[in-house]
Amino acid sequence: MSELRAGLARTVGETWHEVLGIDGIGPDDDFFDLGGDSMVAARLSALLEERLGIEVPLLTVFDNPTVAQLTAELESAHADRN
Repeated sequence: MSELRAGLARTVGETWHEVLGIDGIGPDDDFFDLGGDSMVAARLSALLEERLGIEVPLLTVFDNPTVAQLTAELESAHADRN
């Protein structure tokens, strides 16, 4: 795993923990199965944008509902930006 991906995964996981209030979130856990809804997803999107400095559209959260999927998508968005 690249250093960038590891850092993104850590940030995504920590942010999920914060917005969902759940410990032990794994890379393949589904955000919506864990209790996330559209309001929580909007908060997640805003926090990730703030923490990562890249745009995280709400649709990206819906289309990539696991930590692993969202991390991969954000890594791709980061690479496209640079």
